Amino acid sequence: MTNFDSDRRQHPRLPMEVEVELHEAGEPVRIAHTGDLSQGGVLLVLNGHPKPEIGTRVQVRVCGLLGGGEEPPLVEAIVVREIQEGVAVQFTGELGLE
Repeated sequence: MTNFDSDRRQHPRLPMEVEVELHEAGEPVRIAHTGDLSQGGVLLVLNGHPKPEIGTRVQVRVCGLLGGGEEPPLVEAIVVREIQEGVAVQFTGELGLE
């Protein structure tokens, strides 16, 4: 990453590996892992799965159940960058964070 890239970031990144579902219209659900996470988006490592194109609207959901046994919400996002291992998405919907 260049200094230019880090200067453009609005939110600090937290290295975090979590299994997530990647939902894209007309495509089967793909299982990915997060590379890092911020309030504004997440880096998705796609483990060889096809990458959605930049500008594609997707939904991301953490795999598993929440503490109360409910399913995690689907979070709306848009693909903003491609890397060799996957894509970076920017959250576009409400995260439900309070």
